[in-house]
Amino acid sequence: MPADPRAPRLTGALPLVDLVLRGGRITTFADPDQAPAEVESIAVAAGRVVAVGTDQQLAPYADLAAEVIDLDGRRVIPGLNDSHIHAVRGANSWSRSLHWESVRSVEGALASIAEAAEALPPGAWISVVGGWHRSQFAEGRAPDRAELDAVAPDHPVYLQELYDLGILNAAGLRATGFADAVADPPRGVLERDEDGALTGRIRGVGAFAVPIGLSLGAEAAQAQEGVRAMAAEFARHGLTGVVDGGGLLMTPRDYDPISAVWRTGDLGIRARLFVSAWTRGGEVADIDALTTLVQPDSGDGMLRIVGVGEIPHLGCHDMEGLDPFAMPDDAAEELVDIVRLCARRGWRMSVHAVLDATLGRILDAWERVEAETGLVAGRGWSIVHADEASRGNLERLARLGAGVLVQNRLILKGSDYADAWGETPTAQAPPIGTMRELGIVIGAGTDATRANWFSPWASIWWLVTGDTLDGRGRRDPAHRMDRWAAIAAYTRDAAWFTGEQGHRGRLVPGYDADLCVPTRDPLTCADEELRDIRSDLTVLGGRITHRSTTSVR
Repeated sequence: MPADPRAPRLTGALPLVDLVLRGGRITTFADPDQAPAEVESIAVAAGRVVAVGTDQQLAPYADLAAEVIDLDGRRVIPGLNDSHIHAVRGANSWSRSLHWESVRSVEGALASIAEAAEALPPGAWISVVGGWHRSQFAEGRAPDRAELDAVAPDHPVYLQELYDLGILNAAGLRATGFADAVADPPRGVLERDEDGALTGRIRGVGAFAVPIGLSLGAEAAQAQEGVRAMAAEFARHGLTGVVDGGGLLMTPRDYDPISAVWRTGDLGIRARLFVSAWTRGGEVADIDALTTLVQPDSGDGMLRIVGVGEIPHLGCHDMEGLDPFAMPDDAAEELVDIVRLCARRGWRMSVHAVLDATLGRILDAWERVEAETGLVAGRGWSIVHADEASRGNLERLARLGAGVLVQNRLILKGSDYADAWGETPTAQAPPIGTMRELGIVIGAGTDATRANWFSPWASIWWLVTGDTLDGRGRRDPAHRMDRWAAIAAYTRDAAWFTGEQGHRGRLVPGYDADLCVPTRDPLTCADEELRDIRSDLTVLGGRITHRSTTSVR
């Protein structure tokens, strides 16, 4: 019988093998000329995949391995890579905040605050800044000020529901200096009752900034511990990589904690950074300084600066697309200057655009600079969100060879978008089917940690089913993905957005040994099980970063 040409070659000295997984159903996401689509065994050495194949083919590697894990038929997939998330900001305050992604009732939410109040000295802040929405609670509402006062009367408490609403208890109002006689801050609103008294509810980034600054500030050591804790939590979900989108007013100093952990060799997740402008009114100067002082793709396999975005100019940012927005002409012209800087200095861009009109003006800037320089098309640039994108603008995007980063923000806010946009437009948001028809690469993610849950499996569930928590805004079947494509958008295709498609996102020889063993088979489990998957085993560069107590051995 002739030898299988795709079988691992065992001629010569075998590498020292760190890990072999065998007896499984390993989905490789390989091209046909790279490896079979599914194999039984995988061998890892020096952080890379060295062989895949049948158990029999990889038996010599198992004999040399430091550890052999028998999968007993379990599914293995590449490690998940959230292609758009605000992980750096979340990590810096991870240890200073509660996390409600798994809380399903107001009663449970209040219990977590009461528990924190018992553990913290009086006067210490208790906060939950983003990552939750009333639609996840059985009661269908957020906690109110009176309830917060009852469970934590001696602690300032701040709750922020995504970017929609902030809630302060009485101690929180006193700590912020918000009082009945205080005027609304710029770009913010302090809600008042009919008598002019503050209710404790606040809105707008200008109002949010005050309690966020007070409640989430962390010393260097605490922020670094937050980086480690966040990476460990992400590994429980099968995440081995994140692409950080920068974000509103993220400054260069905000990257100090993750950089410090990286320098110790203790960073537990691959982090790719897009850096946003940080000075309102000084955006061109910010990006000029960044692209002058830093070379594109600076860093290593664990931490790397990969581009400019998602907010290259604060005047071009349409937030969540729920409020009217028109990009000012002066901001659009400065955006052209920034695009020109990025193109000529070899930087990729990733730009936020929820509304189609915003997308159109960004494409105007890209096409203008492409006509001048020929340095935009085919350079791996991307649009973040594109929820309202028209076919015409997607065709323009496809001609530039750009991709789209899609997130499941509507899982929590389906009703909000249905009310603002209408049921039919929301059912087509984002127009994934049109993107795929045009050959546009799609990267999947969450836009967490404030605007959404961070769970990759909730995102995959949403991509597959189109469902939302409250049933409104359900996406049309034409704009859903099958399970294989949804996982590919979190692995193989996510690597494209950082120029790493040649060594990440697949389980084939020569690629990074990042993988996970989900708690259920995501290709065959019931739809209702998909959202709650976790990882029993997560491997990053051949190193086990998470192993559950019930995991494979």
